[in-house]
Amino acid sequence: MDEALKTITAAASQPFDKAAVVIDNSLLLIYPPEQELDFREMIYDRCLPGLKSADVPYEVLDLSQFLFDCFSEEVLDDLEQDEFRNYRLMMQSLSKRAETALGKSLQEVSQKAPGTNLFVMATVALFPLVRFGEVLRQLRELKCRMFIAFPGEERGGKLHFMNEPDGGNYLAVKISIKN
Repeated sequence: MDEALKTITAAASQPFDKAAVVIDNSLLLIYPPEQELDFREMIYDRCLPGLKSADVPYEVLDLSQFLFDCFSEEVLDDLEQDEFRNYRLMMQSLSKRAETALGKSLQEVSQKAPGTNLFVMATVALFPLVRFGEVLRQLRELKCRMFIAFPGEERGGKLHFMNEPDGGNYLAVKISIKN
């Protein structure tokens, strides 16, 4: 994890400039799901304090309570009624709404603090609703650099979030974190 920490810190320390080629301005921090707690410890206890001491701007979007914050009681009641009619359709609707809400949250942070480094943490809380390939596809013009926690792996050139295919064509830089 020390090599990954150096890579993350070096990337975050670079000035944010919009590249000539359109990319997502995002980095996927790929690590085995069973290392979730070790990954969080590395970011919160080592990476962010180092960035703060070097006066490198950053924001953290912790998604651990995101689903509870983005859905109103009325929406959940409507979706609960849909479950009895068509469970698959209800899950697709919930997934689309969560992906849209996450995209809006990321845009808000980008507008509030342009040029910052945005660490998107506790992404595991959105499993199995959110496919990050779908979210990132809509965010290629963000004015910040995103570091997205991605508990999963890359198999045969395809990403798997929590060992499930995530789909999407990622233009994001991939940083694999191994013990």
